[in-house]
Amino acid sequence: MSESAIGVDVRADQRRELRGKHVVLTPLHFENIYKHFEWNNDPELNRLDSELPYEKETFGDFKNRFEQMVYHPVPQNRDFEIHAEDETLIGLAYIVGISEPNKHCAVGITIGDRNYWGEGHGRDSLEVLLDYCFNTLRMHRVSTETFEYNEAWRTLVRDAGFQRDGIERDYLYRDGEYYDKEIYSMLAEEYFATRNGRAA
Repeated sequence: MSESAIGVDVRADQRRELRGKHVVLTPLHFENIYKHFEWNNDPELNRLDSELPYEKETFGDFKNRFEQMVYHPVPQNRDFEIHAEDETLIGLAYIVGISEPNKHCAVGITIGDRNYWGEGHGRDSLEVLLDYCFNTLRMHRVSTETFEYNEAWRTLVRDAGFQRDGIERDYLYRDGEYYDKEIYSMLAEEYFATRNGRAA
């Protein structure tokens, strides 16, 4: 993909900061690798976010992956750190699969610092991502997914205006049970109609 394929200079765009009401999304910083490594090896966060069974990763293997993400990011992806108003690093956010021909992408958020759970930082971060996807990247469709037991993320995306497209039944096997994966999406006209209505 060329630098102008999504209407922006990709390298410069991947270094930008995105500001919300209570959060700042920044590019990944290598000096924060130990905090990212801690979250990466957190079994509870893994259960909420990953379809792969939890398996502890060595620091060496994680360092190699993280260096790639920081210094050689994939043009179709954006990875961000989430910082609270007091500048504390509290989580990460991502946009993946940016498709210029089809004008779609997918988003996700993890608030890794439990001290900031339930305080609206995830909601604010999602709003920042959506603004960026629809207003800067000019996407037509933004999607996300959740496992049926992740009530917090499910509630957040529904409240943000995502519509459920469907489910993949018994998609995930965890703790002796099968769980569905739910697929959600938001279209540009839905995003702008909702936000314009709030502003009116």
